[in-house]
Amino acid sequence: MNKLGIYFGPQVISIVESKNYQLINSISIPQSEISSGILSEEKVPAQLKIINLLKEEFRSKKIEAKEATICLSGKDLIIRSFEVPILPRQELEGAVNFEARKYIPFKVEEIIFDFQYKLDKTIKKYHILFVGIKKDVLDKYDNILKGLDLKVSAAEYSAFSVLKMLRLSDLKDKGIVANVYVDIAENDEVSFVVLEDGFPLFSRDITLFSETKKEDADIVIDSSAALLEKLKREIRISLDYYDRIFPLKNINNLFFIASRDSRMNLEEFIKNMGFGVQFVNFEKFTTKYIGKNIPYSLSFIKGYCSSLSKVATPVKIDLLLAKERILRKSTPGSKVQAFLTGEFRQYLFSLGAGLLLWFLIFLFGIYRTVPLQKRLKAASENKPQVSIAPIEGDYNLLSGAYNNYGSRIRAIRDVLKEQLYVSDLLGSIPAILPEDIWLMEFSFQRRDAHADLVLRGVSYAGDSNKELEIINIFISGLKADPVFSAYFKNIDIDSLDRRQLYDSKLSATNFTIVCKR
Repeated sequence: MNKLGIYFGPQVISIVESKNYQLINSISIPQSEISSGILSEEKVPAQLKIINLLKEEFRSKKIEAKEATICLSGKDLIIRSFEVPILPRQELEGAVNFEARKYIPFKVEEIIFDFQYKLDKTIKKYHILFVGIKKDVLDKYDNILKGLDLKVSAAEYSAFSVLKMLRLSDLKDKGIVANVYVDIAENDEVSFVVLEDGFPLFSRDITLFSETKKEDADIVIDSSAALLEKLKREIRISLDYYDRIFPLKNINNLFFIASRDSRMNLEEFIKNMGFGVQFVNFEKFTTKYIGKNIPYSLSFIKGYCSSLSKVATPVKIDLLLAKERILRKSTPGSKVQAFLTGEFRQYLFSLGAGLLLWFLIFLFGIYRTVPLQKRLKAASENKPQVSIAPIEGDYNLLSGAYNNYGSRIRAIRDVLKEQLYVSDLLGSIPAILPEDIWLMEFSFQRRDAHADLVLRGVSYAGDSNKELEIINIFISGLKADPVFSAYFKNIDIDSLDRRQLYDSKLSATNFTIVCKR
């Protein structure tokens, strides 16, 4: 099955479709295109611009994949490393939640986070890798993929996605190694990641390009040597910072993913610092796995690696699963989750007590129905015998009457069978309707086997992007509802219009949703 990896980089959106490692499609969209051309109107929300632009690219490239992985750059994430005492698994999440408050600039409740831990026997503590993202940022990317009718399989950090390339290149990750991913010719962030036996100890993202240099291509070309020197300084800074945090964990080797033009200079630099260095052969890798030699691009690598869902690495961070865990905790099913995470005895007792209560109620119900069953049996035995008076007429007359009544009965049954009862369909809408959405009217039309339900409403949240997200959440809820989606197979936005609310100065998004059978 074809898989998509979509890397939302600071300057480029890189989309790669692959199947069994083979490259099927590759799309690179500069972020500047989103704010240009026909999509540059201020009234069009940024999220809708991206969806429309990607739909057009998907259509022109004939993208067939229905499942995608969100690949996130470091600018969208909070990545921290710290230690906590050795605790039972069910208490560890609370300890990480408490410790993380020291390292993030806003409330923990505002973020989705996942973590991975490893026992450090030397200090008898757990080493924690913490990765978080603001809820509204993750929802933005999630809504973009849902707007493209894609199933989101995972949301991962781009630097960890590239570890799949190192795994496929058979680079030995035993011991403590530093990985550096760089592309001097491309305006993308450089990643510096340190692993201990495959477990990330440290991660840092580096931006080499300044805003002034990005505006002039000639300056960027002429300053490639300066950018290389800046990269060397940043590598020194990263190594020094790492040494201060982990003074007892010395780095053995550095693995580089870089273009051929940068290798010689960087190799000499690293060897002069006293480290072993090894470069991934990009040309050999692409020939072996992709099936052809392609130009070096770090954003392509991140998109391609995120599409390789079957390649396993020691890093198990998945922000999408973390989001789903939070949603499960806010539903009645959270009791089952608590049972699975350690409250075994409490829920075993509750389960046993519930089964016993159910059994007693069942026996009591049987006891209460015995007298009623006896009365029903007696009434059936003692009912008066009624003789049916014969109908006068010959056999043909009786046969015609029988066929006439039979056809009437069949007609009534057909009407009842084909009748659409909309009470259940409409009854499910209030439970799905999010806050900040008001339905103004609805209309229902039925023509033979076709039926259309049109919902018109308004969303007000003070921000057009937020209002669009709320509308998308409403549509997702309609599609997920088993009663509603069983009848209406196609549920789409027909129109969006942002205008003032009556005579006030407040603006809201008016929408029309068409549900078709």
